[in-house]
Amino acid sequence: MTIRRISEVPLPDREIIELVRHSCVDVPEGSVRLARSFYDNLFEMVPSVRDMFSADIRPQQQRMADALLSVVRHLDDPDEVALQLRRLGRQHQRDLGVKPEHYPYVGRALVRAVSEVSPTWSSSMSSAWVLVYQWVTAHMLAGAEEAAAPPPPARSRSQDPVAAQDPAPARHRSPGRSGERDPYREPGPEQGHYQDPYRDRGPSRYQDPGRGPERPQERARYQDPDFAQARPAGRGPR
Repeated sequence: MTIRRISEVPLPDREIIELVRHSCVDVPEGSVRLARSFYDNLFEMVPSVRDMFSADIRPQQQRMADALLSVVRHLDDPDEVALQLRRLGRQHQRDLGVKPEHYPYVGRALVRAVSEVSPTWSSSMSSAWVLVYQWVTAHMLAGAEEAAAPPPPARSRSQDPVAAQDPAPARHRSPGRSGERDPYREPGPEQGHYQDPYRDRGPSRYQDPGRGPERPQERARYQDPDFAQARPAGRGPR
């Protein structure tokens, strides 16, 4: 059985799909009879693949039977089935170590298993299963290649053509002396949008006298008792 790539394998036509479905019509949902026959044939053909699975093969048989019947019954929605097959291919490559050279044996074991459980088996069904399996395998191998591919290296800013052509805009500076920061336009140490240009020059001249005024002459006005008595009548403290 020849394994082909996606570009080489179109979706089988309606007649082929119906033949494959008819071969599984007597396999009830949830049954592992087909899967059991498949694994028996596969391990007979390639005994070395038995070590890929756990000692109790029954859970794997159930998963395989459910996946196979789901694919056969939903081939009318090929896009959704293709996504499912890619996921299966990635899982088989990552978790079981399945290689491309294993797929032809899987196909032969599957066709033989269907012929053993289908009471209406015919040579035309065998040909139909080969075509469907080639389409299934092409998508599973595509998923396996995605899982095996190394992740792309991270690009630095200098290697990014978009970042290189769009540098970060420079901060606006007022037309003052070179290098002088405009406190009204540029964020200061606290990253605010507005910085008081007088906040670093000491207490405000309008500060509470109990905390001390800004200028020495202002301090003298509040500390001189004669000055305090000479204030005009009727006016409170400034």
